[in-house]
Amino acid sequence: MMTRKFLIPFVLASLVGHTLVLALTTRIYWSASSLPEKVITVELKAPPENKTPPKPPLPKKTPAVAVAGGGIREDSVALRGDPGPYSAYLLTIRRKIEQIWSYPPQALSEQREGNAVISFTIDSSGALQGYHVTATSGSTVLDEEALAVVRAAAPYAPLPADFNLARLNITATFSYRMTP
Repeated sequence: MMTRKFLIPFVLASLVGHTLVLALTTRIYWSASSLPEKVITVELKAPPENKTPPKPPLPKKTPAVAVAGGGIREDSVALRGDPGPYSAYLLTIRRKIEQIWSYPPQALSEQREGNAVISFTIDSSGALQGYHVTATSGSTVLDEEALAVVRAAAPYAPLPADFNLARLNITATFSYRMTP
């Protein structure tokens, strides 16, 4: 009986202590989660209508698919979610780019925003043949990051044989936005 009376103050102190800790952590959690958060958005969008003709791609590195009349079979598309004959292939390219794409730290600290339109060419083996800025974002840092991510994502998957293409020219808009 003496042992029980001896333990009661310690059990009560433990209960009060645990209740106090739970109350404080819940209060801290709720007050921290209600603070406004600065969200940084990096999204890949469809390119705007191009008013200037794109630069020609770099010379090919792999054998081209010849077509009647001695030409090389190639096509040009925008990297977006539009349905079409290349949509599944373009989705794999988009996912590969998005996995490594981020907001450049320097542009973030300088609060730079803009849309960099990049054109790049993939040959039939999936190698990156060429890439360039079609429309600048207004920031060299953002333009260079968009070019760097296209370069870093290479090599891409080979063009499917049923495309019957030697090259695929792709235009993508890299949209850098900071939202309050």
